Amino acid sequence: MTRAIVLRAPGVNCDREAVYACRLAGFDTDLVHINELSKQPDRLLDYHFLLLPGGFSYADDLGAGNLMTRKLMLHLGKQLRQFVDEGRPVLGICNGFQVLVRFGLLPGVFDDTGLPQRATLTENELARFECRWTTLATQPSACIFTRDIDRPLEIPVAHGEGRFVFSGDIADLEANGMVPLVYATATGRTGSAVSYPENPNGSAGNIAGVCNKQGNVLGLMPHPERYVSALQHPQHRGLANGEGDGLIIFQNAYSYAQQFSRTMVAVSAPTPTKKADTGATSYADSGVHIDAAEQAKQLMKKSVQASHGPEVLAGIGAFAGAFSAEALKKMQYPALVASTDGVGTKTLIAAQARRYDTIGYDIVNHSVNDLVTQGARPLFFLDYIATSQLDPVQVSQIVESVAKACQEAGCALIGGETAEMPDVYVPGAFDLAGTIVGVVERNEMTNPQTIEQGDVLLGFPSNGLHTNGYSLARKLLAPYSLDTVLPELGESLVDALLRPHRSYLHEIMDLRSYLAIRGRIIKGMAHITGGGFQGNISRILPTGLQAVIQTASWKTPPLFQLLARLSNLPKEELYQTFNMGIGMVLVLSPKAAVEARSRIPELIQIGRIEAGQGVVIQ
Repeated sequence: MTRAIVLRAPGVNCDREAVYACRLAGFDTDLVHINELSKQPDRLLDYHFLLLPGGFSYADDLGAGNLMTRKLMLHLGKQLRQFVDEGRPVLGICNGFQVLVRFGLLPGVFDDTGLPQRATLTENELARFECRWTTLATQPSACIFTRDIDRPLEIPVAHGEGRFVFSGDIADLEANGMVPLVYATATGRTGSAVSYPENPNGSAGNIAGVCNKQGNVLGLMPHPERYVSALQHPQHRGLANGEGDGLIIFQNAYSYAQQFSRTMVAVSAPTPTKKADTGATSYADSGVHIDAAEQAKQLMKKSVQASHGPEVLAGIGAFAGAFSAEALKKMQYPALVASTDGVGTKTLIAAQARRYDTIGYDIVNHSVNDLVTQGARPLFFLDYIATSQLDPVQVSQIVESVAKACQEAGCALIGGETAEMPDVYVPGAFDLAGTIVGVVERNEMTNPQTIEQGDVLLGFPSNGLHTNGYSLARKLLAPYSLDTVLPELGESLVDALLRPHRSYLHEIMDLRSYLAIRGRIIKGMAHITGGGFQGNISRILPTGLQAVIQTASWKTPPLFQLLARLSNLPKEELYQTFNMGIGMVLVLSPKAAVEARSRIPELIQIGRIEAGQGVVIQ
């Protein structure tokens, strides 16, 4: 049985139509008030599809839409995050779209510093209520709701505030397949030719709907539930079987949810007991489930292959990955550079929050940053995931985030290992590690021996804890729920703690090329991870030199201020434990430093090189 829940709240007026549409598509559907569900939040996880319907007031930018979002955050935040992270479909229509945006599930993307890019639905461009029929065109997308739709759709709108406003670049959303539906002309044409009234709210890019990168969450301004039957069209127009275009959205959701419900049944099935008649004990009896591992491989296969180029000769499914070294022939003196690392106890936060879509970025970006300190660019990556009991959906989401991070870094995920070890890990916990291999011309490797007295230290800002200091941070923040929004942060703890480790690859490679043209170099680089400033910068200092860090040169981010207040640790220990807002340190000559800051304005001069020993925190 595939179940849907339609969530009611004050101001909602399209809930009955939504229930009817879900049932027509095949769902066993319940209409539940948010106050009722708040008393039993885990009940949400009994369903396979969630629909947030439209209404009179909940879509407005300044009014009750914020109240419903707050109720979800406070009472159902953990369960809703889990619902989405597990891949279950969520549809927000009109006011429901606004709630998904306010909650942070849409668009769910981050800028170059790792901060979430914000969006809202504000008043229509003409500042008046629009109630009319529109034509929608589908765009290339991973959205499960628009699968196999290859023609324009007619769906009505009814809203006063449907203009989508985004803090980032709309083109990036389009390039990532996160704009599955746009307003079109009556003939189905899209592009700049679409204006009022075909685009009734004035959204940039003619946006009518936005989905997340995974495609299981869709926010839609038009009302598909109002056109599930030809009788609802003013001209009684519909499909040959009498259905309306809007029903296709619900039918696609049902087809996807059916597959998901079968997967969840398979994953949650009890472990077979040993057969009494033979006395035999199976591998599953000991806690290891081979079938689950195979299912995980199938779920992750597509995302892994997306990171592959023609250089990958053998990848997922092979006993060992194979990567062509043909391109290295064009190099004069190629040197391979490798690094292995783990994410540490940040995995415990991800497991507790059941959010696995960013943890892969942590391991890849951490490894890439270690690699780039030698001046190398990445070639390929291998991951290792270990857990007490293998959950195929969890593992596939982790690997998908690893693969996406590899794609962004320009390297291939060519292999890995998934280990199920019930006697080593406690239930629910997992470990994530990875190995990266890159290449650099030997004469272009970073050479810290060129560092001398008078050189300048420049710092790249971090976007959070990155992947170190979590054991202490978890202890300090243990009294607070992960959904807690502390005044210092202005966001939930889970969002602050799970912000992915920033990669500095593209900025540093650009800077190296820029300086090389001018006959200058980056003399040394230190990735600020475990051990903080003292433990990492000291690794690149020649004998007889010390790095003086002037901590007043940058503003300590709120998260580190909070941890400093809660821990009451001395300054030196804080800078030995956390990155305190600086994720990568570069050593350059004074002239090169000036040119570097002109190229990358976010670089901060944080100190200098003097005669002495070690690292001094001022």
